[in-house]
Amino acid sequence: MYYEDKPEESPYNKFRTYKIQKGDTLASVAQDLGVEADELRWYHNMYCEIQDLIEADFKSYSQFLILAPEKYIEERKEKEEKNAQKVSLGSDYTLPFVADKINNDFHVNYTTVFGDAVDTIEMKVSVKWLATDRNNYHLFEIEKGSIYVNNSIPDTIMDELAAKTAAVLYPLKIVVDESGKWVDIYNYSEIESRWKDTKEEVLDYFEGEVAENYIEYSEYALENSETLFNSLASDYFLRAFFNGIYVGYTSNYSFQKEVFFPLEKEEESKFAVQQKIDSILDDSNLVKVEQKGDFVDSGGETSFGFDPWKGKFNASYFLDEHSYCIEKIDLECSIEYDEPIKVIIQIESLKKEENQK
Repeated sequence: MYYEDKPEESPYNKFRTYKIQKGDTLASVAQDLGVEADELRWYHNMYCEIQDLIEADFKSYSQFLILAPEKYIEERKEKEEKNAQKVSLGSDYTLPFVADKINNDFHVNYTTVFGDAVDTIEMKVSVKWLATDRNNYHLFEIEKGSIYVNNSIPDTIMDELAAKTAAVLYPLKIVVDESGKWVDIYNYSEIESRWKDTKEEVLDYFEGEVAENYIEYSEYALENSETLFNSLASDYFLRAFFNGIYVGYTSNYSFQKEVFFPLEKEEESKFAVQQKIDSILDDSNLVKVEQKGDFVDSGGETSFGFDPWKGKFNASYFLDEHSYCIEKIDLECSIEYDEPIKVIIQIESLKKEENQK
């Protein structure tokens, strides 16, 4: 590395400088010095003459790069280390699940891609903790607001029928285990009772094969608590929000696991992921949990001589540093079939959005 503290030919002899060599780029010098390129550019541009400003990279005639004093760099690093707050975990590096702190509304956005078809769905979902039993199972109430499809309220008869039958489920009460994973439906009998009244309204108002199909499907889903649970297993919000992230993360803050996700309705896709938690709070003082990995092909295609299917699962959870409640989720799941299939899920606390405004 070639430094010149007071190069005779440099107009910057009062600065610590680096003499630019043939073949140097801003990125290569930054890597050699162990400093971010943006940091090098920022400090140099504060003190250089106008003709020597660095834009995307060094100019062809650039000779010297002004460097920050070593004392400045040390003080900056000490400040960054001091400001970096370590994430606090429980025993066995477990991320705490403080269920009774969860009482919030969320803005939810789904983008689904099937080949060339792209659709978006938006809604508001409320999540409220109700109780915890002696075995550390938690009872939550879920409520959904108006649904917008491709920025519009659905207005066709089919959409109205779908909304009418789906409304029977809410408010929905679910059971969640100590890891934050949804494991059961609590108010099945209440939903079944609501369906009896709704079914009569549907039969009085709607006619034809479509209405009959909706009723038949609803009857099957509501046959018992287990069939209803299986039917709701394709609900993106329930699966993303109650994904069981409140577990032990080992001394390395990460581990390998399998994640199942309903990329297609009533079809579970398997992914081998690395689940990790950042040991330091992010710039917004939030705890970040990530799940990243690849689709696990069942091998059915390869047995017929086709290339195995490929896919990705990427999920980022951002949690409040004190309550560990979810503030934001960004999840993207995809598989490259003959036509690509992908779902992008964005969930964000409305309280957080209001605070930002």
